[in-house]
Amino acid sequence: MTFGDNTARSAACGILCFFLSLASNAQAQTPEHIEAARLNLEKSPIRSGACTPVTETFLSWPENTLQRCEYKQGNAQGLAYVLDVKAETLAKWIETSCSAQMSGVAACFDRILRCTTAKSNSSFVVGGNAITEKSGTTQNNFFRNGVAINAAPNGKAETVSLEDQEKLAKIPEADVVALPGGGGVAFWHTLPYQFAVKAIDLGVPAELNTPDRRQKWLEIIRLEMLAALGKSENRFLSGWMNAHPIMLRAGECPDDRDP
Repeated sequence: MTFGDNTARSAACGILCFFLSLASNAQAQTPEHIEAARLNLEKSPIRSGACTPVTETFLSWPENTLQRCEYKQGNAQGLAYVLDVKAETLAKWIETSCSAQMSGVAACFDRILRCTTAKSNSSFVVGGNAITEKSGTTQNNFFRNGVAINAAPNGKAETVSLEDQEKLAKIPEADVVALPGGGGVAFWHTLPYQFAVKAIDLGVPAELNTPDRRQKWLEIIRLEMLAALGKSENRFLSGWMNAHPIMLRAGECPDDRDP
């Protein structure tokens, strides 16, 4: 074997080892983070209810990606179909975004996990009622694809039967007449323009003032979240973090207009 051959082989080995190292780092995940994510998801009032896997396609969401949950929030009974995000997946999304956008901030993971609870009760509601409780009063809050939608019972404490909640949970994307809250997406209430920074190629609607634009946004959300289940990055999270660097570095969960 010649000197040139040895040099070439050494260079090839070095390149291979480098990429293997990158792959190993991409897969690295601490057991503590996975456990923290698991406990966070279990604290969700919706996910801690009586949940069963959805075994057939639900409004274009594939079977076995959702859980149908009947739960209680205070004295109110709710029904919601939620995306079945595993603890390992949620932990990896947060680790990846923290590494890319808040490198060196040791508390980043805990902060983002806390905001996951504060912004969405750690649930991505594909369809149904994400009941909220404020000052001891429960309020109905219906969602589609992780986004609050306009529904007559919203903001009211009146009892809605599970049968009616089921009907509202199954509203097709084309029939959603309004998206209160600017179309912000769970888990972190990521606004369309915040996500668009990470996904310029998707043509995210700048406004949600027509049926076609609302339907396109809801479809983008569905496709993006399904893709994110198999990836280390969730672009809704990274876009949201990119929009609020000051507040997050200060340890706060930002509102929509906070820096």
